[in-house]
Amino acid sequence: IRSLYMESLQLVERLHRRLLDVIKDEFDRNGRSDINAIQALLLFNIGNSELTAGELRSRGYYLGSNVSYNLKKLV
Repeated sequence: IRSLYMESLQLVERLHRRLLDVIKDEFDRNGRSDINAIQALLLFNIGNSELTAGELRSRGYYLGSNVSYNLKKLV
């Protein structure tokens, strides 16, 4: 069971990385350079909500260590 769990985690992480690659490729194709894939995913997850950096992390919308940096770049 442990190996299945670890394999599942690896697959989820790989899927997330591929999603970021797809977003980046789409931005490149359209000539967008004002935001990056991580910031676009943050905006998608935030939607019309008002969330703090801590809420983004606790809800699983952002798992990186520099959420404040990416939020500042969007403002």
